[in-house]
Amino acid sequence: MNPLTHQLLERLWKGDPTFREVEVRLKKECQSLSPAEAAVIGKDLIRRRSALYTKMFTLASDSEAGNDGFLDFTDCVAMLPEARYQRPIENPDELIDDPVSRGFDELYLVSSVSKVFDEALLGDEEDAGLLDDLVSDDKKIDWDEIQSGTRADAKERLPRLYARYGHLLHGPKESVAKLWEDRACLDDLIR
Repeated sequence: MNPLTHQLLERLWKGDPTFREVEVRLKKECQSLSPAEAAVIGKDLIRRRSALYTKMFTLASDSEAGNDGFLDFTDCVAMLPEARYQRPIENPDELIDDPVSRGFDELYLVSSVSKVFDEALLGDEEDAGLLDDLVSDDKKIDWDEIQSGTRADAKERLPRLYARYGHLLHGPKESVAKLWEDRACLDDLIR
């Protein structure tokens, strides 16, 4: 991680704030970032978030929130200070001990930093996502594999999370590709 990113995360989390307080602090910090600083920090944060796109992490964060909830959750975890971030990376079952598992929300924290870079290059375009597109390699993400975790996987690999939240876990979700095929068929019927 770049020292700029490390310093930003340390400032954001000084005094053990809530995610809402981190969001307010981040908005102030973003006002003083240059586009180059935002690109460096945004790249680190995007990569941290992408590292969470795994089957075990999906199971560890699973509830009835679905994909959007998972993406919101990974956005918040990516913003954690380094030591707190590394614990669930090494063992997703460690999330049971971190308040992030109960205190996350739809905050778009990583996007707040990326937006500084995007706006400098593209102006005021809504949801440009340029930095995310430049850094992310979505083609390497196998969403079907990520979403293929089962209750048995969770019970075996995430025993503490399973003991507390296992009743919320569902079996494997339908394939993302299958859902897209179904949608295409419905679109054809509507036309």
